[in-house]
This record gives sequence, C-alpha cells and structure tokens, in this order.
Amino acid sequence: MKRGPVLPDRKDIQTIPHQTYLNLQKILRCLNIGRSFQGKRLPITITQMRALSLFNEQETISISDISRSLAMSLQSATNLIHRLEVLGYLERSKNRNDKRISEVRLTTKGKKRLSFFRSGELETVELLFHQLTAEEKKMLNDSLTKAACLFEKAILASSPESVIRDSGTGILLR
Repeated sequence: MKRGPVLPDRKDIQTIPHQTYLNLQKILRCLNIGRSFQGKRLPITITQMRALSLFNEQETISISDISRSLAMSLQSATNLIHRLEVLGYLERSKNRNDKRISEVRLTTKGKKRLSFFRSGELETVELLFHQLTAEEKKMLNDSLTKAACLFEKAILASSPESVIRDSGTGILLR
C-alpha cells in the first residue's frame, strides 16, 4: 500500500500570525454570510468599496496614496479610480501646487453609496448580534476593540512615517 508523505501536526503548521489571519477571514466570511441572509449584494466590487472606504479618513486622496493603502500597483489603482469615475462615485483633479499629482474625491453619488454601504454593514452586524447574549456582545466588542488597537500599534511601530491619523477616526496608510 502506497502512502503519501507524512504531514506535520496541524498545530505545528499554524503559527499565531497564520491563526490570526484565518480568524480574520472567518469574521469577514460571517459578515458576508450575514449580508447574504438579508438578500443584499454589493452593486460594486469589494475592492471598489475598499477604495471608497478610504474616504472615511480624508476628503481628498492622491492616487499614489490609494495605491499604497490598498497594496496595489499605481496602474491598478489608476484603473480602479477610472472605473469608479465612470460609475460617478469619484472625481479626479490636479493638485494646485503640483500638477503631477492627481487628487481624488467622492462625488455626491459616491458619498451616498458609501453611506448606504455603511448602513448596510451596520444592519448586518445588528442582525448577527441578535443571535448573541448581552455578555457575548460585550465580550465580542471588547475583543475587537483590543484587536483593532493592537493592529494599529503594530502598524504605527512598523512604519510610523507612513501613517496618517485623522481625528481618531482611523489610520490611512500613505
């Protein structure tokens, strides 16, 4: 009988960063499943929504900042912005001080889409929260608050010069 290679115990493979990544994926999957329970689909892609969400922190963002924040090439970010412009969610203009820099901002339609997305996400979280006890809700919120603080600390420690903080609303990688 032919046997395949002996794989190490699963616990040996999964480092803490790997387990953390898998847990984050589970959380995102639960939010997506919760959204699908409500019969809601995003009218734009997740990447497009991530780009729009960058405007939570700033009113105007350069394409290169969007590229760095979303960890994509400058060309991919430019194409993404172009698609969102065609949809009417973003507009682009040249920086007054440096004409080489394109500044991007939400249009009124883009602000409405972002607001709609946020309210939909909140509805999803509220739907999922109905399944938890008050103690579980508090434990989940406290745990996520701690996790967010730890991730923010790690980002700030790894590259403090590349982080912009806007009035405590969050961080935007630059």
